[in-house]
Amino acid sequence: MGASTTEQHAGPVEEASGLRVALVRIHRQLRARTGADITLSQSSALARIEQAGPVRLGTLAELEGTTPATMSRVIDSLADRRLIERVADPLDGRARLVRLRPEGGALLAGIRTRNTEALREALAGLTGDERRTLSAAIPVLERLSDLLQGIDRPGL
Repeated sequence: MGASTTEQHAGPVEEASGLRVALVRIHRQLRARTGADITLSQSSALARIEQAGPVRLGTLAELEGTTPATMSRVIDSLADRRLIERVADPLDGRARLVRLRPEGGALLAGIRTRNTEALREALAGLTGDERRTLSAAIPVLERLSDLLQGIDRPGL
């Protein structure tokens, strides 16, 4: 399936818009397949807590690019569902850390498994050239993600 002349010569605005629409559609499809009653903010916070280990709420908010007040609401909802827990900071007894509970880890693992399987099935429907193009774009998409987060790691 070839790109039209208009698509081949899209300007920066059209390119950004097309990418945004494609990513939103992919995300919606994956989210619909997770079977988990969890928001994007909750899922992202869980994954970040898993990655960062026990972490202070303010640090988590910074990592997620949100405010401490917003992150506090997300953390409260995750704690209510027993997906995370608050624990004392061993370096400062007055401070609290949030860490993943086994239930949160299991939820993340299930979401990842279902999303990976859905993507694997969809990838099987692509041509060899489409798959090679997509594979070659993965490092660029990772760099784009870093740039959107304000992380500039040249040479990726």
